[in-house]
Amino acid sequence: MSSPHERHGAGFQVSLDYNQGPVVVFWEITKACALACRHCRAIAQHKRHPLELTTAEAHAVVDQLCGFQPGPILVISGGDPLMRRDLFDVAAYAVSKGLRTSLSPSVTALVTPKNLARAYEAGVRHISFSLDGATPEVHDGFRGVPGSFDRTLTAVQSARESGLTVQLNTTVSRWNVAQLQQLAEIVGASGAIQWDVFFLVPTGRAIANEVLSPEEHEEVFHWLYDLSKRVSYRVKTTLGQPFRRVSLQEAKRRGDPVDTVPSTNDGNGICFISHIGEVFPSGFLPINCGNVRAGKLVETYQTHPLFQALRDKGQLKGKCGACPYNASCGGCRARAYGMTGDYLAADPTCPYQPAGWAGAPTAKEAVTA
Repeated sequence: MSSPHERHGAGFQVSLDYNQGPVVVFWEITKACALACRHCRAIAQHKRHPLELTTAEAHAVVDQLCGFQPGPILVISGGDPLMRRDLFDVAAYAVSKGLRTSLSPSVTALVTPKNLARAYEAGVRHISFSLDGATPEVHDGFRGVPGSFDRTLTAVQSARESGLTVQLNTTVSRWNVAQLQQLAEIVGASGAIQWDVFFLVPTGRAIANEVLSPEEHEEVFHWLYDLSKRVSYRVKTTLGQPFRRVSLQEAKRRGDPVDTVPSTNDGNGICFISHIGEVFPSGFLPINCGNVRAGKLVETYQTHPLFQALRDKGQLKGKCGACPYNASCGGCRARAYGMTGDYLAADPTCPYQPAGWAGAPTAKEAVTA
């Protein structure tokens, strides 16, 4: 998660009061998926879960989302959302209620021109696909299904022909970091309007030894900043909050315009709903805070102690608590949790050392020690 100006189709202006509501809600509408991705957060299965939300319950979720003012951007994902036959009905209902709705399907045989046209007819205007390698060998190895690379590039063109704007997502790990430059070129040639670069979090099928080192993260962040200044598409990060620090540092050094909008983070401008209705700060910070079946989504986001702690930068520990950039960055809370077990700990993949910080506890830690 990075800037709240998430352009899921049209550069929407959204509320910056993250205490009142999220900028983006990611909804894992099903866990079913035909792929076998090596990093899959959801540990997706081939069949739908019997306790998935029904169509009526899905409509009720949309109604709850409308309780946030303004309504958030809704990203319907999975698993593979195309595995649900009522997907277009649910999407159309969300659009009819005024929610800016996009889809993030897996690239399988279900991504057909007919289904893409149905998405557009339902009112969806933006779609994202994952591209995790610049060659079939790397991408298909990552996705676990031969032919995925070629099918993804075909899906991008089919989506554009259907009238949809396209975002490409890449999860960066040791598996593909050497291909980032090639990937950037493919994104540019594809006609995608945005490249969302995800930084691996060890949850689900992802394992810690595929996470980049702090120094490697820093190198990629600097490379992305340079890239963002010379490509026609927008470059953003997800689960790469320190990119905000690097962007601010580089903007100051070069005299570039500075974006002062604070970044989103797990539970801070972001909310996640699982296939069975569980509410999490994000899909990568798997601590269950409630269930939408209780009808209290807005209350959960605004008042649950975990969500409130994640929005309170004064509770951050270690060097993240002492960092002068924590208001605009805050470190990746999901990665801190995935690698240390503490969602308030310092981001273990950020190498930045705040001036004067030498490992001393923050005031918060000193009180609670």
